[in-house]
Amino acid sequence: MVVRPRDRLIRDSLRDRFVITLHSGETVEGLLWAVDDRTVILADAATLSALGQRTPIDGWVYLPRAAVLYLQRPQPPMGR
Repeated sequence: MVVRPRDRLIRDSLRDRFVITLHSGETVEGLLWAVDDRTVILADAATLSALGQRTPIDGWVYLPRAAVLYLQRPQPPMGR
């Protein structure tokens, strides 16, 4: 695994909950479990509809980083 300096902010946010919007327009929400130079892994994940309906996904979700448009942390964790 290659650790790049620009990944520091993402790696410091591991185990925080994020909403990830993909270039396709799909939205996935979950715990940011791991990140490397090509993949983002979410645990306890769900898809989100345009109306905010949460549909749980069984297992971990592996997203190619090239497909990620942006990440949003809905609420900063307490104490940070």
